[in-house]
Amino acid sequence: MNLMMRISTALGVLGLVLSAPRLARAGGYDTPMLYTARHMGMGGTAIGYVEDPSALFHNPAGLGKVERAEVLADFSLLVGGIHSSPAFISAGRNIDSETTVAPFFLVGGAYRVHKMLTLGVGVFPIASAGATYKYGSNVHDSTELFFLETTPAIAFNPLPNLRFGLGYRMTYVNLSRYQGNPDSGMTPVLDFKLSGWNFAGFRAGVQWSALPWLEFGAVFRSTVNTKVTNSHGVALQMNYNDISTHFKLPAKLGFGTCVDFDPFRVPLSVALDFEYGFNSQNKGDPLQGTDAVSGAFTSVANVFEWQNSQTYRVGVEYRILHDEVAQLYRVPLRVGYVFDSQVANPKYPTAFGTPPGPTQVLTAGTGYNGGKWQANIAYAYRFGHGTVTDADLNAPDRKNCAFCSYAGDYKIHLHGMYVDASYKF
Repeated sequence: MNLMMRISTALGVLGLVLSAPRLARAGGYDTPMLYTARHMGMGGTAIGYVEDPSALFHNPAGLGKVERAEVLADFSLLVGGIHSSPAFISAGRNIDSETTVAPFFLVGGAYRVHKMLTLGVGVFPIASAGATYKYGSNVHDSTELFFLETTPAIAFNPLPNLRFGLGYRMTYVNLSRYQGNPDSGMTPVLDFKLSGWNFAGFRAGVQWSALPWLEFGAVFRSTVNTKVTNSHGVALQMNYNDISTHFKLPAKLGFGTCVDFDPFRVPLSVALDFEYGFNSQNKGDPLQGTDAVSGAFTSVANVFEWQNSQTYRVGVEYRILHDEVAQLYRVPLRVGYVFDSQVANPKYPTAFGTPPGPTQVLTAGTGYNGGKWQANIAYAYRFGHGTVTDADLNAPDRKNCAFCSYAGDYKIHLHGMYVDASYKF
């Protein structure tokens, strides 16, 4: 019996090891293609000039620009895929994932309760990772991971041109992991779902209107480390109880500025944002579980080895169709560009996230300003690639990672389509 228990425990460790990498080694969880249509058209710039409820995501200080009350809703649809090597067998090398369709949204509102005080609340997915592959004898290999945030916030205007904001972040994390043949009738190799809440995050920001045509902003997002659990799951066709691990959404610091040439009778705005992500905080958290038969406890360390990231954004808006009565331009024309530096380490590749290389995003958008209401649409295309070599996987300083993906070409292509609408009361 002791021998059988040791064999069972060893197999269990192997099962947990095989499942661990697919859980959490995307090249940074943040998706540099959010939010909203009006901001994505300008490359996602917003930190220095956001003035609607999407400030709950970009910079809570922007709520201080809401005049009385405003509501906003955005729908974002991301469609694309990843090229990678998820499996050791030849059928799992240098293959394309299934097309991924990922709907995102942002719903928020803000209300000015005093000339110096504005309150807001919103909900939106904040980050994600995942893909689905099919290879071999109808093997389905998939991971779906997303972070959902609910945030109440407050903005304070001590001076007409100075705004401070603070948001309290409640984060929900959900993971689904499956590997097996769904038509075989056999127990899959991997099959479990983990979820959990974190109530210890915040987002703080400031905006300064230095001149009628020049604005600056800064924002800091705290680290959120969420424990996700489930009472049971399957690893290497074996049942486990009390499976758990942690997902860390690292801290991020951002700066932004916007120049509006309207005072110079040119209906043009140019915005720049810079974000620094502290992704090296992800040193790794163990995946844990208890064998349902033997009761043996198993803990397997994940290896992340991410590096800090830099995201550069630039956006331009040119406005046309001036309404002399309303004294506003009805139609904005927007373009933007994003450069997102490498986060993932080629020594520890994953088939379920951003490749180990930089990515770029091209954006365009337009809309209609109806005064109290406005609607916008935008499109974005993200692309990037990296290469994982045998030399990377055999580096002398590489930690043991039998569960990582394999050598090959890693690529990502992602289309984003956005629509938003807002109303000022």
